[in-house]
Amino acid sequence: MNNMNKSKMLNAYKSVNNLKGNPQPEEEKETKAPKIYRSEYDEKLIKEYHFAKFQKNLDLLQNNQEVIALLKKEEWDEEDIKTLLASFR
Repeated sequence: MNNMNKSKMLNAYKSVNNLKGNPQPEEEKETKAPKIYRSEYDEKLIKEYHFAKFQKNLDLLQNNQEVIALLKKEEWDEEDIKTLLASFR
């Protein structure tokens, strides 16, 4: 696409946005991030939950004797891979 077509396309999008009745300055468009969480409390709670879940899974893997034995092996067969994948579930 050459520069002429790109600029025409961008101008067309700007025109359509202006027709919707809510033109916004360029600065506002860039700084306005989409809202993912309903509140700061929800964000904190969800992030803490996922971090705790991660810590639990990490602890289970680090203390799993089958995984420790697998990591010490130099050659793995298909059963070793299945054991490792089962430990992730």
